[in-house]
Amino acid sequence: MFYVPYLLPSAETLVLTEEESSHCIRVLRKQPGDEIQVLDGKGGLYTAAILDAHPKKCTAKVLNYCFEEPSVSVHIAVAPTKNMDRIEWLVEKGTELGCTQFTFMLTKRSERTKVNMERIHKIAVSAMKQSKRVYLPILDAPIPLNEFLTKHPGGWVAHCDDALPRDQVDASGPFRMLIGPEGDFTPDEVKATLKASYRPVTLGDARLRTETAALKSIIILEGLAARG
Repeated sequence: MFYVPYLLPSAETLVLTEEESSHCIRVLRKQPGDEIQVLDGKGGLYTAAILDAHPKKCTAKVLNYCFEEPSVSVHIAVAPTKNMDRIEWLVEKGTELGCTQFTFMLTKRSERTKVNMERIHKIAVSAMKQSKRVYLPILDAPIPLNEFLTKHPGGWVAHCDDALPRDQVDASGPFRMLIGPEGDFTPDEVKATLKASYRPVTLGDARLRTETAALKSIIILEGLAARG
């Protein structure tokens, strides 16, 4: 699988990026006439035959185009962890499992305020190709929680305050989950989410790491969304 953004369904030829060309020609040793599959990240799958096996600018003739309608929409908003490896792991596995949007939130107890979005994008692209997903998830740079709630009202919020009532996740609302930082949301932040039409939810009895809670949420929401 190769990824070329901004392709049009009407395209008769395509050009792989320098990175994808190198992988195709130098690593996989593809030759003129060999068929390859290309994703545009927006539901399109192209079958193409290589015309020019150039290691920096491989060109191919489009033989077939298929479009897959989006089936589910799963949005995870998570406070990035201090250890960035954990968030990168989450994006990789979440993309493979079908998450369609990741938003990084800034909360009062956030231990990280900056995220290398270019690297996150590369990880998501690689996971999309590896899992043969035809949609690249939307990747949102860090945004303050209050701004996020204004922009995206409604969904579920997972928090650790056992003193507050929490529901089981069901299919009654938007398939969007908020996951707080390693120190959890503050009480005021939880109240703000409730005012923004978020419902508090439990993810089970175990105390989960931020990235584990987010991944479990993806699995739960994707399953509910797929069942309609």
